[in-house]
Amino acid sequence: MKYIIDLKDESNWLFPTKGYNPDGSVSEDQRTIVLPEGMDRRYCFTDSVMHKSPDPGPYVKMHEHHQGYETFFVESSSMYFYINGKKTLVEAGKIIHMQPYQAHSFIFNGDVQFRGTFHDWNCVDDSVATNALEEHFPDAKKDPEFFRLLCSNIDLHMRGIADCEEVPPEQVSAVKDPKHPMAAFAIDGAVLKMITARWENGGKKEIWLAEMEPGFCAKWDDYPVTQDLFYVQSGKVKFNIYGEDYTAGSGCLVKIPKYAPRSFEVLEDTAMYDLGGITRWYALVADFAALKKYEPEQATKEAFDEMRKKYGCQVKEYGKK
Repeated sequence: MKYIIDLKDESNWLFPTKGYNPDGSVSEDQRTIVLPEGMDRRYCFTDSVMHKSPDPGPYVKMHEHHQGYETFFVESSSMYFYINGKKTLVEAGKIIHMQPYQAHSFIFNGDVQFRGTFHDWNCVDDSVATNALEEHFPDAKKDPEFFRLLCSNIDLHMRGIADCEEVPPEQVSAVKDPKHPMAAFAIDGAVLKMITARWENGGKKEIWLAEMEPGFCAKWDDYPVTQDLFYVQSGKVKFNIYGEDYTAGSGCLVKIPKYAPRSFEVLEDTAMYDLGGITRWYALVADFAALKKYEPEQATKEAFDEMRKKYGCQVKEYGKK
């Protein structure tokens, strides 16, 4: 099993495919990186380049999904994002998080690196079949009848024309800014930032960003019972998995199976996202921070251990060397 997945390495791209505009031009170069797993179809990750959109004219058409949650990292260029009656400019560095039945659309102002993670959605279920079809019939996706069938199979439902008021991104709840997170907590050598909350993900997960200094370390329980998926957006981290060292740099996923002993040490200033989201991080860090503030004599290591077990956290040690 590959634990460190370099997103720039084409050998890690599963089922590379293209999307097309109505005029036949290429709209998207899409590749699956990690397939979904488990009852919640968690851990799925894709990496796309969305090409500059044709002039949409006076309006755009919307679509929606009736199941599933999408979180996209906008890594380059910019785009106009339409959702919930609003239109806003989203630039590189922002994150988009969409829930079921939120009609939305995008107009890309250039080639946008668009990296996504999902859960409770069948977005890549047809990847194997469509990849095989394209090998035999490269123009299949340009056939309107096939595109209609594909949309119905991946829970993509077309809506009508968008009537959207243009607003700043901070007025659109689906646009997340890591510089202004929903919550942030400073610990020894790192700042933890909540990007999407559990209540925005149907109670299934939450996504956190850890901005870490060199020398920050973390160690898990001996046999963690959950899988981890981390996205190293920038920086460098040395992971120890099954007793062996692996280094993850900028633009890498780190996929660690359950039961695997694990730890890491940050080698340079790093921004890393926890995409598995099983731990109830907000409950844990908020409760412990409040305990330290109001009853500091009770904020012991034993109290933290009790809390972390209550909220499903398997990190038993952390801090800066």
